[in-house]
Amino acid sequence: MAGKLTKEDLEGPDAFQSTIDEIRDYISENKKRFYSIVAAIVVASLVAIGIYMYWSHYQYSAQDLYAKAQHIDTAQNIDNPGIIAKKIKIFEELTEKYPHSWSAKIAHYHLGNIYYHTGEFDKAIADYKKFASYRISDKAGIKFFALTSIGYAYEAKKDYKSALESFEKAQKSKNAGFESVGFGNIARMYELMNDKKNALDYYKKALEKVTDSSKAIYIKYKISSLS
Repeated sequence: MAGKLTKEDLEGPDAFQSTIDEIRDYISENKKRFYSIVAAIVVASLVAIGIYMYWSHYQYSAQDLYAKAQHIDTAQNIDNPGIIAKKIKIFEELTEKYPHSWSAKIAHYHLGNIYYHTGEFDKAIADYKKFASYRISDKAGIKFFALTSIGYAYEAKKDYKSALESFEKAQKSKNAGFESVGFGNIARMYELMNDKKNALDYYKKALEKVTDSSKAIYIKYKISSLS
């Protein structure tokens, strides 16, 4: 039970008022320092607001360009050089103007896909590598797809050694659900390089992870032919 207030307590100074008085006295005695602190806080707040507004506009502008590029259907117009060139131009503008945006990062992956399908494998590899170099969350296995795409481009160039290195890097990244694909890619490279032993080993690993029955039949055929 709380004690009763004494006469001295009632007549004593109010704690809140005493604190206010002390603050007022401090400000009065240190006006220059106080106003400097206030000014610094105001400036820092304005700078923070300015950065936020600039970054929001930066990201929005990047997203707008990305949306324009995505509206161009290259899948149905892969043989139309004009359509392809238009989409490439927008993506390249995006990567040049807004290189630090997420939209620009993913644009490199799309550019890689476009160049791969048009047979410009060196350009495809360059953009895939730019995308793979970014510090991005790999929870969805994004890096696996980027590294695998690099491997496919090298394979198309018949540079099987470089393709194998890319596929091996991909297999070391997060690839839940795609282990069979990764092992199969590695096995195929060894087979193309006439290394039947390693090809067989990796086809067996791919078979352990495969879930598609038709793919399982194909892998079993490869194992049988190499055994």
